[in-house]
Formats: sequence, structure tokens, C-alpha cells
Amino acid sequence: MNTYEERRERQRRFLRQNFIWLVPVGAFVGIGLFIGLGFLVTWLWRMTLVDIFGVKPISFWQAWGVMLLSQILFKAHMQSSFRSMRDRHYERAASRAAEAPEQQV
Repeated sequence: MNTYEERRERQRRFLRQNFIWLVPVGAFVGIGLFIGLGFLVTWLWRMTLVDIFGVKPISFWQAWGVMLLSQILFKAHMQSSFRSMRDRHYERAASRAAEAPEQQV
């Protein structure tokens, strides 16, 4: 049975061995998502709002401003699901560790 520490050590070893190609690939994917999302919002704005409401088209940077503004307005008080999942994992691990000595007695 693998413990949490063994799995964590395997992950660290994998990252150390593959760091040289993971960083450029991650940067390439991040830049691609940045550009892709900007153009997607710009295109959706031009295809929907310009035809329906007659508003002016927006630029790439204005599209990113709209996305940032929507994040601030609609997600300001939401907790990250990743953080809550991580917290639940640590709580479960702590409860298992607390139960282990009782079971051995």
C-alpha cells in the first residue's frame, strides 16, 4: 500500500526528471490559452453583441478587460474548489492518522 509520502516523492522525482521539457511546454500552453481566450471573447462579442444590440466591436485587450471585470464581479467571494479539495484531503489524512493508534491497541 502506497502512503501519501511515497506518492508525493514519486511526483517530485517525476518533476525533477522532466523539468527541462515541462517548463517550455507549460509556457507554450499558457501563452496559447491567453491568446486563444482573448480572440475567442473578441470573436463572440463581434458575432453576438454587435448584431443583436448594435454595440461597437472590441479589441483583444478590451476582451481581456471584460474577462477580468467579470472575474472580479462574479467570483470575488467564491472559494477555489482546488483549495477546498486539498483541505478535505488533509482533514481525511489527519483523521486516519488519529484513528490508527486506536486500532493498534
